[in-house]
Amino acid sequence: MGIYNQKLLTKALSPIISSSRVYLLTMPFYSGLGSILMFHRVIPPERTYRLHNHLSLEISPDQLERIVLFFKKRNYHFIALDDLADWLTENRTSGRKFVIFTFDDGYKDNLLYAYPVLKKHNVPFTIYITTIFPEKKAIFWWYIIEHIIRNNSQIRWSFAETEINIRCGSHKEKENAFMKLRQLITGLDQTNPEKALSGFFNHYGFDPYAFNDSLPLSWKEIEELSADELVTIGSHTINHHNLIQLPDSYSRDEIARSKEILESNIKKRVDHFSYPLGNYGPREIGYVKESGYKTSTIIKNANVFADHLQHLHTLPRFSINSITTDNVLTLHTSGFFPSVLNKFVRIVV
Repeated sequence: MGIYNQKLLTKALSPIISSSRVYLLTMPFYSGLGSILMFHRVIPPERTYRLHNHLSLEISPDQLERIVLFFKKRNYHFIALDDLADWLTENRTSGRKFVIFTFDDGYKDNLLYAYPVLKKHNVPFTIYITTIFPEKKAIFWWYIIEHIIRNNSQIRWSFAETEINIRCGSHKEKENAFMKLRQLITGLDQTNPEKALSGFFNHYGFDPYAFNDSLPLSWKEIEELSADELVTIGSHTINHHNLIQLPDSYSRDEIARSKEILESNIKKRVDHFSYPLGNYGPREIGYVKESGYKTSTIIKNANVFADHLQHLHTLPRFSINSITTDNVLTLHTSGFFPSVLNKFVRIVV
């Protein structure tokens, strides 16, 4: 079953599972002390046909507010990443729950649409910045290939030794085409993706650097956000490459130098890191610790426990997307979904 169908099935089954209240059985053991949420983009709804992968990364301002209210109604405490270690130490047995809001990449809509909602409710949050974004040098390949797939019924190209000939006429074919291209592109030489992608994009009428003016936060906007005590700026590397595919020196540089670049621009310490694509290994964890980050987050459907004090560089987060309903959130935060997906392992790192 593909990711798209899995998410639709989750949304469909969540009301049934919630109404059965079976999640009450997992709550004492798998809900932990709280949850870390992972967002990407917050934008007004569009009528244009979109591929599911992007709908998975985008929610509306109204949905963001509903998520805030979900946690308010359940008396969760909204805390910053800076406060997490102390919270875990002080609330081992208190019964109080926390939630942390985090945003990956550094999109302009985080300022335009997410910030007003979170400011209104006094919710602290972290934005993990990919530093090539404000430098206007990013290749937003995931949006470019969405446009290519939407406007073509077949895609033919040669990537190095890989020949592609993908049908993308129907909705299902377009979804499958995106996943095939995504897998291919993330497997390319990560040290110079432009070399592999520029010919492909130019062939289909796109500048590899399209969207650099419209999508990312600028340095000025990042500084503006960082001036608010509610906002924490974290690092998401320089280039958003798949770290585990990089040579040692490249991987270390992506982790360490992004911290230096951010600190130079915002004139503040940067203590928190997020692994691009959720990919990491012992080497990357070592580089993160070596670089002086206090925490780093991963993409795992799990809640946070006091024992994560021993694993502050592999903190689990669950992804929020366009089909995250109150029922879905209930099953996440109660530990029902984490217990099933992680085979009843509590401390996921």
